[in-house]
Order: sequence, then structure tokens, then C-alpha cells
Amino acid sequence: MAAACAGFDIGDSASCIAVARRGGVDVLLNKESKRETPSVITFTSKQRMMGTDAVGGMSTNPKNTVSQLKRLLGKKFSDPHVQQDLAYFPFKVVEGPAGECLIEVQYLDKPHTFTAEQLMAMLLVDLKEIAEADGVAVSEAVLSVPTYYTEPERHAVLAAAQLAGLNCLRLLNETSATALSYGIYKTDLPDGDPVNVVFVDVGFASTQVCVVALKKGQLQVLSNAWDRDLGGRNLDIVLFEHFVKEFNERYKIDVKSNLRACHRLRMGCEKVKKVLTTNPEAPINVECIMNDVDAHGVITRDQFEEEAAEVLDRLLVPVKKALADAGLEPSQIANVEVVGGSTRVPAVLKQLTDFFGREPSRTLNAKETVARGCALQCAMLSPTFKVRDFQVLDSFPYGVQFSWEKDGAPVTSTVFERGSLVPSAKMLTFYRSEPFTIRAEYTPDSDIPSTADRSIGSFTVGPFTVPAGADKAKLKVKVMLNLNGVVVVESAQLIEEEEVEEEAPAAAPPAADQPMADAAPAEDAGAAAGGGEPPAAGTDAAAAAGEPAPMAEDAAAPAKVTKKKVKKHAVPFASHTAALSRERLQQLEEEEAELALQARIQRETNDAKNALEAYIYSLRNKLYDALSAYIKEEAKAPLLERLEAMENWLYEDGEDEVKSVYVAKLEEMKKLGDPVEARAANAAALPAAADSLRRACQSFLAALNEPRTAHLEQEDKQKVAAECQAALAWLAEKEGLQQQAAKVRAPGRCREHLGLAALAVAVSRQSRLRPLAL
Repeated sequence: MAAACAGFDIGDSASCIAVARRGGVDVLLNKESKRETPSVITFTSKQRMMGTDAVGGMSTNPKNTVSQLKRLLGKKFSDPHVQQDLAYFPFKVVEGPAGECLIEVQYLDKPHTFTAEQLMAMLLVDLKEIAEADGVAVSEAVLSVPTYYTEPERHAVLAAAQLAGLNCLRLLNETSATALSYGIYKTDLPDGDPVNVVFVDVGFASTQVCVVALKKGQLQVLSNAWDRDLGGRNLDIVLFEHFVKEFNERYKIDVKSNLRACHRLRMGCEKVKKVLTTNPEAPINVECIMNDVDAHGVITRDQFEEEAAEVLDRLLVPVKKALADAGLEPSQIANVEVVGGSTRVPAVLKQLTDFFGREPSRTLNAKETVARGCALQCAMLSPTFKVRDFQVLDSFPYGVQFSWEKDGAPVTSTVFERGSLVPSAKMLTFYRSEPFTIRAEYTPDSDIPSTADRSIGSFTVGPFTVPAGADKAKLKVKVMLNLNGVVVVESAQLIEEEEVEEEAPAAAPPAADQPMADAAPAEDAGAAAGGGEPPAAGTDAAAAAGEPAPMAEDAAAPAKVTKKKVKKHAVPFASHTAALSRERLQQLEEEEAELALQARIQRETNDAKNALEAYIYSLRNKLYDALSAYIKEEAKAPLLERLEAMENWLYEDGEDEVKSVYVAKLEEMKKLGDPVEARAANAAALPAAADSLRRACQSFLAALNEPRTAHLEQEDKQKVAAECQAALAWLAEKEGLQQQAAKVRAPGRCREHLGLAALAVAVSRQSRLRPLAL
């Protein structure tokens, strides 16, 4: 199985997987030969089903069918956005022990609760299986996330990737993935001043806008803006509410009181929305929606746009904000690219066209471009692939500030400004005598929901030992905004400085611009000043300034210079963030392994059951057709009765059996059917085997008169001729007996029946002729 770098795009309604191979980037097809796979999981009394297998559960088993996981991932149950979404979820969401969201379903006839991370991992496993079915082993992957995801949400995606067994190289913002898949293939980008391109992604549940500066070999994200709660789902809700009201007035039915009716109406509204993209009006027909009522209705595009005006007016808010943050006007934008299924709605395009003064472009595949961009980024990060040089300068949409206590007073410093490059690293310098804690949180100007927790986490540094003779230890803490957009402490070191005297080299005076050994980098200055007192003086002024030490002309001993020797010691630190603990991850991994084992057992059981069912149908059909001549009539009727009895058992008592029972039943049926099929197979193989022996004998006889056998003795030729003639005579005799034998007789059971075994003996006889002909 070939290894490949993969890009995963898990959407609210559908997901996509693309792989980067030596031939380029391909979007993989699922078992229904579709490029998109529904982001749906359903639980039944026997198994869990994912993707295409789970779609039917949305109408037949809505309470145990989960979708729109990105709305729950990494969020607290008390989050107002979650509470708002609960009205549209047919499944049950409850609050967990730590305030997290737990999804409650009936699985294997028992109540089960799953975290959003577990369910997201199941969707990733389903996409992995699609890749494996295509002969691709996913060794490394890049996953897309919405730009606005905060630390808890990003940690949740990373946990889901680990549970799914993925080596996640990076979490890539969806808009950045779109820009990468657009820019890397552009051949007309300038070498100098970049061109500005706006990417507008209107998805199922959210809208994201990204302003990017593109030039040859480089992409730089200038700004991001979004609306977490604006997408195609909102337009579907407008249509849903319209027809709920209409059906209530016309048919006196309350659709919202029935989950199945709600799902069927939502599916109908989604189709209506698609029809309205190209037609002035669209009908809706939902047969037997509830209470045996067939519901019908019609809505015009003008009526739809009027009712959706409030939703559509929100579209330009993130667009304007993204341009303002980038410091650009609409006239400075070279191109506007739209992606996402909802950008096909004419009113959405009209809003963008009116604002930018030109119609947006559709050069990108609206549903596949994010997965393609992730696959490209994965290939860039992987050492096993060589990709065209293209630099991606992504930006972090939030600001991050750190706070700590100094002499009992709180100190706060902004370390990563809004729009900082990803990744970024800073070194903080502290002077402490005992372990201490630094806390990270989003800056006040970060556009996170007002109800969200602004805290990112805390990091405890220590314990450590203060060097002898010093009141406080000097510590350098490296904090990093990594590729995943997650704040981490990369390292902590204790810096021990010691002055020593060394002999100065006579021939090479020190360079004039050599810095002090312990000089802090520019970005450390603020943190060092806030973290404690400045380092004590004591370094030789002449050495620090880079001046050579004075030397006596007639000195008997070499000159001495004072140098500062620096020792670095690693200091332990502990992180307290939204990331799941190792113990919790291990527990969830074990649960996923059990779920995967149960799914495999059920899949193998279904395969065994289907194999038995297929054999029953196949053998019964053949007994009336291809195998009819190879079984006696008095034996056919009991066999057909046996097949019918087995079929009845399969649909009644055998409906829910274990794999071993189905395997045993199949073996039982094959004992009855195999002899008949063996007779048919023997009869089908006889002509070809006989013809092969006949051609071999004839070729040997013809060769006896050719120049290439002139070296053989006449006696040897006569032996060959006699053997060939004997074989041909034997063959003619057996073929005659074979024609007289009944087809219902088993091969080899009577002397006059040739059978495959007899032909094998004949072929071996002719093989003994070969040495004589050489």
C-alpha cells in the first residue's frame, strides 16, 4: 500500500480527503464514487456507522445520528452558541463533569455518552478507511480548522487526530488552505509588489473572509474576519420556518413536534434552495410528512430573498472588517475568489458583486479546495516529498498576552500581537528564587465571543536551584505560537554565569562588534524588565566594549582577560491548558479501539451473512439454468427445498446470529451444492484439456519429419510415434465414453467416465515424450 500525505477537510455537513502523491494531488472517492462524504455518525443496536453508511439514519434514527460536530468541538455546554444550536440538533447533548459537551445515544441497546473529540475521531477514521480502500496508507496528515478556532477547539481537533491514529503535522486555517491551493498553481504572479486577493468562504454554518498578498513563490495572509453563525444553514432555516408556518396554516400540522418530519422538511428546503439558484421559483413536495399528510408548497426567489434579508445583510460585515484590518480599499483588490456551497445563492453573489464592483471568480472547486490545500501543505512539511518552493506566511487572528507576579504585584505583557506570523517564538527572561507561574490569555482586542473564556492556560516553571552566591536565578522561558496556532512553552533554562580569567591570544584581538555573552535579544527586553531586576554588573568594560586588553611590551607572562562563562540547565515545567491529559487520551484511545473492534466484528458478521445469502440466491438460480443438466430431478427438488428453508431461517431466526453460525451454515450448503458445481466445472474443462493433449501429440508427430529432429535415431523416432499414436487412440476412446456418460454422474466414479483426473494422467503421459523429441 503506497504511503501518501493527506489533507483532511471535516465540514459541518460533508467531509473531503485529498492525498498528495508523486503524480499530484487527488481527491479520493468513497465507496459510492462520490468525492464528498457526509459528516454523519449513527449508532444502532448492532454497530456504529459513519459517512455514507450513516446518512439514512438522519431520517430513520435521528436521535442516535450525530452531525455538525464542529459546532460542539472544544466548547462548554453552557456556551450560548451551543445552547442556541441545541434547538436544531435531533440528538441529545448533555453537560459533562468538566462542563464539556457530551452526546448521549443508544448504542448496542444501551445508553452511551461520547465526547465531541471521540466522534470527530470517528469521522477521521472513516476518511482513513476511504484512503486505504484506494490503496493509500495515510502516514502523515494536515487537518483544516476554521480560522476563528480558539485554543480549546484546536486542542480538541489535535486530540481527535491522535485518537484516529493520525500523525498530524499541522492544523491549517481553512482560508489559508484555500489561498495555498489557489496561489501555488498561479503562473502569472509578480516578482515584486504582490497582488491582493480576497477569499470568501460561505460554508454550511459559518462565513470566513481572508485577505492575502500573493507574489511569486510566496503567500502572506494580511487579515482574517468571520461570522461564526452565518452560513447556508441560516438560509435553510429561513425556508424551514416559512414552510412550517405555511403547512401549519394549510394542513393544521405542527412539523416541529416530529423529529422525522423536521428532518424531511429540512432536506426538502435544502433542495428548494438549490433550485432557486437557477430558477425564479421552486416547489416543495414532502409525501406523508406526518399524520398521513402529503405537504406541498411553492416559494419564489424574490419572496425567499425578502425573508432572508436579515441573514444576507450580515454577509458584508466580515468582508468589510477584513479589508479594514488589511488597510485596503475594494479598488485595491485584484481578485475576489468565492468558495463554499452557499456562494451559489444568487443573492450572496449579488452582495459581493455590488461591494467590490465586479463579479467574484470561481476558479477553485468550492468543495474540494480546502482538502487540496491541506494535502499540499502536508507534502511541504513532509521530508518524503519535494514540492515547488512556495512560502506560506500565515497569521494568527488573535493577540496573546502573558501575566505573572513580580514582588506580589501582577505584571502583564503582550507577547504575540494580533496578526503575528505562525509559527512565532519569543524568549522571556525572569529572575526568581523559587518556582513561579505565568498565565496566557487572549488580548482584549481579540475578536473572540464575549461569553468565551479568554484564558489560554498557565505554565508552572520549576523547581530549580539558585546558583551559589546569588539571590535569584536567571531563567529564560521560550514561549511559542506553533504551527497549530496553539500557545506552548517550548523550553525553560536556568542561566548560570561565571567569570573566569583566560590567556588572551596574542595574534588575534577580539572583534570590535562582538556582543556580550549574556546579551538578551531585542524581544526579551520587555519581559526581562518586567520579570525582575537587571543582571548585576561585573563584566570587564574593555572586554564588553570589544577593546583589546592592554599588554605590557616587556611582560614576562601572557596577558589575562576576564570572560563570562555561561552554563545552561534545563528546568522542568508543567503546562495546564485545554489539551487532554495523557491519562484521558489513553482512556479514549482504549475506548476507540473497543469501538473499532466491535465495528470490525460486526462488519465481518455482515459479510458472512451476505455471503450465505448470496450463495443461496446464486445456487438456486444456477439449478434452473447452468447446473440443471448436472443434477438429477429427484435430487433437485430436495436441494431447492433446503435452500428455501435456509433462506427462511436467515430472515427469521438467523437474522441476528454471530459470524461463526453464518460460516457454518454456508459450509453446510456448500456440501450440497459443491458436487453439482464440480460436475459442471469438470465438463467445462474437459474439451480444453483434451484439445491440449491432442495438439501436443500432433506437434510431436509433425516434428519427426522436420530437419531439427534429423539427429535422432530411427528407433527413437519410432518410439515417439508409437507413444503419440497410443495417446491419441486412448484419447479418442475416452472421449467416446465421455459422450455416452450421463452428466449427473460424478467424475472418476465409473470406468467409462474420463474425468479431469484421467486427463491429468494423459497429460503426464505426453510430458514423457518431451525428452525423446529433444
